[in-house]
Amino acid sequence: MKTIGIIDIGSNSVRLILVNIGESNSVQVIDELKESIRLGEGMEKDLCIPEEKINSTIKTLESFKNLCDSFNTSDIIAVATEAVRKAKNQKYFLDRVEKEVNLKIRVLTGEEEGYYDYFGVINSISIKNALIMDIGGASTELALVKNRKLVKCISLPFGSITLTNKFKIKDELTSEQEQELKEFLTSSFEKISWLNEINTSTLIGIGGSIRNLSKVDRKYKNYPINTIHNYSVDSAAFKNIYSLLKTKTLEQRSKVKGLSAERADIIVGASCAVSTIIDMCNIKKIVISGRGLREGLLYDYICDNGKPFNDILDVSIKNMLLTHNSSYKHAMHVYNLTKTLFDDLKELHGLSNDVENVLKTAAMLHDIGISITYYDHHKHSFYMILNGQLDGLTHKEIIMSAYTAAFHRKEAFKSHIIQYKSIINKDDMDTIEKLGIFVRIAESLDRSMTGVIEKIKCQITDDAVIIKTISNSNTNLEISDALKAASTFKNIYGKKLYIV
Repeated sequence: MKTIGIIDIGSNSVRLILVNIGESNSVQVIDELKESIRLGEGMEKDLCIPEEKINSTIKTLESFKNLCDSFNTSDIIAVATEAVRKAKNQKYFLDRVEKEVNLKIRVLTGEEEGYYDYFGVINSISIKNALIMDIGGASTELALVKNRKLVKCISLPFGSITLTNKFKIKDELTSEQEQELKEFLTSSFEKISWLNEINTSTLIGIGGSIRNLSKVDRKYKNYPINTIHNYSVDSAAFKNIYSLLKTKTLEQRSKVKGLSAERADIIVGASCAVSTIIDMCNIKKIVISGRGLREGLLYDYICDNGKPFNDILDVSIKNMLLTHNSSYKHAMHVYNLTKTLFDDLKELHGLSNDVENVLKTAAMLHDIGISITYYDHHKHSFYMILNGQLDGLTHKEIIMSAYTAAFHRKEAFKSHIIQYKSIINKDDMDTIEKLGIFVRIAESLDRSMTGVIEKIKCQITDDAVIIKTISNSNTNLEISDALKAASTFKNIYGKKLYIV
């Protein structure tokens, strides 16, 4: 295992993530730091980074470097974006950092920044077509994705800080200010000819401002989970947030639930930029990405030849199993047995293939909680699935996977599901029961974790389901354990369960 550090020197903040890279390129974020320096502030007159900002950045980088050294990082990937990219005193800044911190900074081009944004998104959200928008402090990146491939990308020299300063936005946005701001944004976006090629209504939002706006929406809706990544907001709700914020003073904005106090002064310009794109491109849905530039750099570090993952969910599940020292072989065997139950009994359960991601996640991660303790491990598995970094799943699928995995030991555990009623409904609860009993039976059929039962075949009769096991060894333990689920199986499906 090795540890790497990734540092992003942005126009608004400087960020660090520390990542352990283990077997089969499994990754685990072990620390994260952020300092809001606003490096791009005060550059309007002479395009030079102010001396006090350079000193603050160097002080921050020294502390980041010390933390990296304490974890014996093998590599530190440090990049800078728009503020440093356009600074006339760029060389002076980079030389001081190298001399005083012993850190070499790579200044990304706008296109490189857009590419790493894309690579962070495409390896963590299951999308085929989308427009990606990353609003930073001093730049905005737009990237067009078709069939999971990056086809167009551009970096524009304005962001949340520069828009705020250029249009002198402090308190309420006057009608004159808003008209000037929208005219500027519209003119800037209309110069991008390929925006007319967009055949998607989905916008993927990256950056602190967009993420913070989504937090306002989550607070307003009393959203039951605190997960930013892959959170979806319809465009009307997003525009309503903009309408709310533009009419408030800075002091009033600072008190809006969910809005970060350190972003209250620069959020209006950023939200207007998103609103303008929504109108121009007929966007219907905004999906928030918690992964961006730094994660794009990370994935680029571990992916072969810069090729994105083929199956995001599969990579995430395997990553969780590896980082928690769980048996991949046992997990895969339980999943295969569960999948056979699902396929052979389709006539009985009546579920569509849309639930297969839930089935796979729950079956493979049902025992992940043992890494905390065996006792009540179904509760730990529930929490770990709900809060782990599982990419490729919607929030509904994550909740359903967590409950399905927990159901393999305690069906009564689903009584707590009411707190997620804004995301899942009664039909989803029924699906959890139907899938959960399959996971429970499949786990029992590999009770010794040796694959003693190689395969199964299922037969449905008028009043029963017969599971035929295929094995060359004694399977008394497995069959006896699986039959303990017979009464629950009958409650769910109305049929007796026989295993032979």
